[in-house]
Amino acid sequence: MIRKYDVLDVFRLIAALFVVGIHSWPLPDLNSNIILFQGIGRFAVPFFLLTSGFLLHKKLKNLTNKEEVVYIWRYVKRLFQFYVAWWLVYLWLTPLKWGGTYRFEGQHGMQLLKSLFNQYILYFFTGSTFIGSWYISATIIGVIIVFVLFRRLSVLLQLLIGILWLGALLIVLLQGKKVAIITVFLSQTPQILPAETFLVAVPFIIFGRAIAKYEEKLSQIPITLLVSIVIVLIAVNKTVLNIKIPSARYIRNLASFVYMGQFGLLILASIVRKHVGIMFSNWTMYAIILLLLFLMFEILQSFENKRNFKLVKYLW
Repeated sequence: MIRKYDVLDVFRLIAALFVVGIHSWPLPDLNSNIILFQGIGRFAVPFFLLTSGFLLHKKLKNLTNKEEVVYIWRYVKRLFQFYVAWWLVYLWLTPLKWGGTYRFEGQHGMQLLKSLFNQYILYFFTGSTFIGSWYISATIIGVIIVFVLFRRLSVLLQLLIGILWLGALLIVLLQGKKVAIITVFLSQTPQILPAETFLVAVPFIIFGRAIAKYEEKLSQIPITLLVSIVIVLIAVNKTVLNIKIPSARYIRNLASFVYMGQFGLLILASIVRKHVGIMFSNWTMYAIILLLLFLMFEILQSFENKRNFKLVKYLW
């Protein structure tokens, strides 16, 4: 019997709502924003990556070697279609930074061409080609590394690599300014943002895969203990697996749309504040953005099966 992890889809939507909060700081109290969104909310992206590794491994479990390869590349293709769909939607957004300022100000000729090449192509591997895109490209590259390049390695060996990989990454992120060689390297490669590349994706995709591999043993852990450990394990617990959510697919698609759709609306809100002079609180902006995303998703979803609008399905 094929297991359905409906609760994972609910957590995905919750995580997406936290990501919107991380970028909009909606609460009036600074410390509350720091605790809720910059602290607790930071589980969101690692959770998405864990989920990708977990679900992909589950899909490959009963496939032959040849079928595995086909499915992995089909999965990567679908992710890339998702990326391209939002790349096209956000063509207008790419020249803008957070706050709506123009990123190519004062650039001309070869300098501008180089910047355009970096922004639209190179940053697929080293950061974001448009605001918010790093998560998709990081997942694509991470999946290729874990499920293609590491394919012949045992899950236990991959888990060891993931632990060492994450440890090295944390040293760079947390202690990089104190280590001369790391500081010099990062200063020479300003386009590389270690926290927003596949460098983050690889270990968490591996951890998700390991959870899938040892799901039967992990599912025996009492639910009360899981709450204090890690959220993705809750969804594979035997108690939680009995929960069936009829609208799980809708929630899953909505989570993807909310995650990516927020960035354009956040930039538009900054432009409205700066150039139109309409002032509103961050909480109001947060609420309006979520409302607009829900409405836009409902409208676009109604066109998904129409002959001339089938491409909208790649937005989630």
